[in-house]
Amino acid sequence: MERTLRTLVAWLLLCAAAAAYCPRADLSGDCRIDFRDVAVLAGYWLDPPESPGDINLDDEVDFRDLNLIRENWHLTGIPIVINEVLASNPDTTAKRSQSYYNTWRDPQGEFEDWIELHNFGDQPIDVGGMYLTDTPSTPTLWRIPTGNPAQTTIAPGGYLLIWADGDTADAGLHAPFELALSGDEVALYDSDGTTLIHHIFFDSQTPDVSYGCFPDGVDNWRFLVTPTPGAPNSSAYAGEVADTKFSHDRGFYTAPFELAITCETPDAVIYYTLDGKEPYDLSQRPPGGIRYTGPITISATTTLRAKAVLAGYKPSNIDTHTYIFLNDVIRQSPTGAPPGVGWPSSGVNGQVLDYGMDPDIVNSPQYSGQIIDALRAIPSISLVLKLNDLFNPDTGIYVNAYSDGRAWERPTSIELINPDGAPGFQIDGGIRIRGGYSRSSGNPKHAFRLFFRSDYGKSTLEFPLFGDEGADRFKKVDLRTSQNYSWAFDGSSQNTFIRDEWSRDTELEMGQPTTRSRYYHLYINGQYWGLYETQERAEANWAETYLGGNSDDYDVLKSKTGEIGMQPTDGNMEMFARMHSIAVQGFYNNTNYWKLQGLNPDGTPN
Repeated sequence: MERTLRTLVAWLLLCAAAAAYCPRADLSGDCRIDFRDVAVLAGYWLDPPESPGDINLDDEVDFRDLNLIRENWHLTGIPIVINEVLASNPDTTAKRSQSYYNTWRDPQGEFEDWIELHNFGDQPIDVGGMYLTDTPSTPTLWRIPTGNPAQTTIAPGGYLLIWADGDTADAGLHAPFELALSGDEVALYDSDGTTLIHHIFFDSQTPDVSYGCFPDGVDNWRFLVTPTPGAPNSSAYAGEVADTKFSHDRGFYTAPFELAITCETPDAVIYYTLDGKEPYDLSQRPPGGIRYTGPITISATTTLRAKAVLAGYKPSNIDTHTYIFLNDVIRQSPTGAPPGVGWPSSGVNGQVLDYGMDPDIVNSPQYSGQIIDALRAIPSISLVLKLNDLFNPDTGIYVNAYSDGRAWERPTSIELINPDGAPGFQIDGGIRIRGGYSRSSGNPKHAFRLFFRSDYGKSTLEFPLFGDEGADRFKKVDLRTSQNYSWAFDGSSQNTFIRDEWSRDTELEMGQPTTRSRYYHLYINGQYWGLYETQERAEANWAETYLGGNSDDYDVLKSKTGEIGMQPTDGNMEMFARMHSIAVQGFYNNTNYWKLQGLNPDGTPN
């Protein structure tokens, strides 16, 4: 109901906007009253009620409508519309192979949200001095720069791209806001800051699928098959396929069941995969996936991803569900052999891989009766992704573990599954390898970092990972494992898996700032991957959450991976270098001691 009301309000605003930027009697759609409007009116002459020619809305097309044209003769509006928006513009492998790759990037070479303006008139218009906002209650949020008409003038029938990324100090046109993938609005106001030229509202979007007028300049908003930044909107989806529904929710199971998958869109076809890949992936040929024809028997640990498609319609999103059968889990790869197709043996780039449960433990008289209870004693996290993204010799992050940065981040589904059936979550995000010593190819068990971005769906994980102890909104979360002291890596007897947690918990009890963590069992595409722990990443977002201020206020330094030295993860090293230069001079008197605190030698503020 709420969504319906929001859509209705948006439609009414669109109607108001159309009236605001073009004269009321504009029938030809050129935002000016002249003989072309008289010719259009003649075509509607004496039409029945609700005719487009009924300008004065009296249910008749007659001389009174012609008189309105006369009264507004040669009146001109502002033929500028918000023509297309893209709320998520990730840098993807599929996009890199396209000829239009560079048209998706801003002048700094970054992939950012964007807004396209279109001049559907027959005269050039300089939009410099007009205002763009994503908060219509604040019409003057951002003034389009003046003084450079070559940058801000839109030719007749032309387009202007504005990057919605907050990078206002960068060269080019950059608005001080980003577009929310979950839904947002954009409004364009005239240079007086009060006259509304155009306003749009959009609901939930999909990465790399733009939303635009179809055809250009007409308030008929559709999802576009291919985004067209700075060019005419070429093709649009007829609609959107409804989400898929599963008869059984993700979780732990002990008996086989029949899984039914449904979609409310008539004639839609459902595709699914069991290997972590995206079902019906149009960037691949063939798109892949198994066509759903009836209930699927689930009798062992399974990760299932499903999508519904219909020709001419925007496909549904991907739904991912993990079903865990613990009697099956404890028997996985008893000899250490790869679990199946796509899982490599040890040796990819020298990477040691150790699959499955140790039968000496599973069959031990001392431990065999405890293992299943132990696997249900704490929550589980299930990661589902393409195996190539982990193990491809050239691009897989697991077998190139020392590689770091955004180029080594891969998309993944993340599920939190509680053994008692309490609510968990599923969210799509990005995954990288984290840590230092644990990145060694001799270590079969690497640690991970999870990222939540609008590129994947939701830009924030909203879930109380640490109960009442900490925040319930996260941009990134670490999945740590035993590293320097590891049974699997160096056979260390010092691997207790509790010393870091004890230290953090003690700091918290003493009222000191610290990161929080929890233990989890981890599964990758249904394969048990061992004991892990979440940990908040002590970076700028963490500091903003717990220490106050804004994340931009903080410099955060970390040790360099595989090297001696430090590097910034947020901000820069300028202030640290200044501090260090003072400290190395020594503290033989109070001067340097006070200087480090921003004080004069007498202790007064400097």
